[in-house]
Amino acid sequence: LFVEGEPSHSLYFICSGRVKVYRVSPDGREQILHLLGAGDPIAVVPFFDGGPYPANAELLTDAEIASIRFEDFERIARANPSILLRMLRLLAQRLRRAQEEIASLAMKPAAARLAACLLDLAERHGVPVADGVQVDLNLSRQELGNLIGASRETTTRLLQQFQREKAIRLNGSRVTILNAEALRAWGEQ
Repeated sequence: LFVEGEPSHSLYFICSGRVKVYRVSPDGREQILHLLGAGDPIAVVPFFDGGPYPANAELLTDAEIASIRFEDFERIARANPSILLRMLRLLAQRLRRAQEEIASLAMKPAAARLAACLLDLAERHGVPVADGVQVDLNLSRQELGNLIGASRETTTRLLQQFQREKAIRLNGSRVTILNAEALRAWGEQ
């Protein structure tokens, strides 16, 4: 959708599909900031500060994306201020999640970060199935590792461990949460 540093001009809304928002370090490593789905806005920060896009946004799946130019959205928001209150709540939620992720990266082991990440993805993007909650990640093991600040190898090893302990079932990029309590226990370590 856009590249970090590009001049910003539009606010995007995901109608369907999934989008990854990420940054790339100078040495080429990717850090995923958000995995967003239907109903989520993208590029909220530039709407409020007028700066360039602070990250890259890439489609993970086929998606339908709506956009509105900042000037048009501002005109609509002036006529309906409740829209801005909802946007501020969304920003506050994202800030809180970012603060939790920073604390997690600094203080929790990789297993706890991965367990918490899987539970969060299941809550936000999961679909109930007969034996749990299924999440189609549309992420490689490397990308999932980038999301939690761990290597691909560590992420793969931990996923296999969670599967051996019957907390999850893996099927390609699909993860089925079979035992959320077991993952919560891992996440609290």
